[in-house]
Amino acid sequence: MIIVDTELKKREAAGKPLRVGMIGAGFMGRGLANQIINYTPGMTLAAISNRTVKNARQVYEDAGWDQVVEAQNLVALEDAIRQQQPVVTGNADLLCESEQIDILVEATGHVEFGAQVTMKAIAFGKDLVLMNAELDGTVGPMLKVHADRAGVMLTGCDGDQPGVQINLYRFVTSIGLTPRVCGNIKGFQYRYRTPETQQEFAKAWGQTPEMVTSFADGTKISFEQAIVANATGMKVAQRGMLGYEYDGLVDDMVSMYDLDMLREYGGIVEY
Repeated sequence: MIIVDTELKKREAAGKPLRVGMIGAGFMGRGLANQIINYTPGMTLAAISNRTVKNARQVYEDAGWDQVVEAQNLVALEDAIRQQQPVVTGNADLLCESEQIDILVEATGHVEFGAQVTMKAIAFGKDLVLMNAELDGTVGPMLKVHADRAGVMLTGCDGDQPGVQINLYRFVTSIGLTPRVCGNIKGFQYRYRTPETQQEFAKAWGQTPEMVTSFADGTKISFEQAIVANATGMKVAQRGMLGYEYDGLVDDMVSMYDLDMLREYGGIVEY
């Protein structure tokens, strides 16, 4: 049994679920909300902040919760959480300030706003999970310094590519091996994608064309691999990474890399 599942079940049995505040109500936020609300005993989505409040309300409703209230101030937000009533707000500061929220998730994908709200959360002693690779890859190390000084947790999320790679990295090191390449596998990498070429795909999946383009043209993967490099101390072989295109088994790719170079760099991040 995984320890975190056991601890969450204990909280569920005690009637003290972990109260999560989510900032951002986009594609990732919708999926996370559904998972917390419907499939994670011992955890509750206490509040959602989004600049377009109706989108935050829709996230709750899509996950099966209705009777959502909107809070304009901290008192209203905390009253709703105490009454176990789903609450939304356009003011992310309220979630940072609330004593009724145990942990925050930043899921906006916006660098400047994400940095500001992260610093606000740190100032109020809030542990924070980033679902924002753009933020983490840009100023994550600096934010981590501030979090460590304040004695709060600042981490990425499990399940997204950097988290999956770090789990594999941890496993490989735990069996006595030395990882030399942390790779991110993409099946649709094409650097000449544009918002125009991705418009129909974005519409079908309820995402913005600009965001979908970043997934396909190499932008997103660069941020993700920067996070892995920051976490492991690995390097980049060249600007933009080497980026091999290969149709076979990933096990057969080992011959493509110069082991002496990998040792000299202390390992590299790659795709």
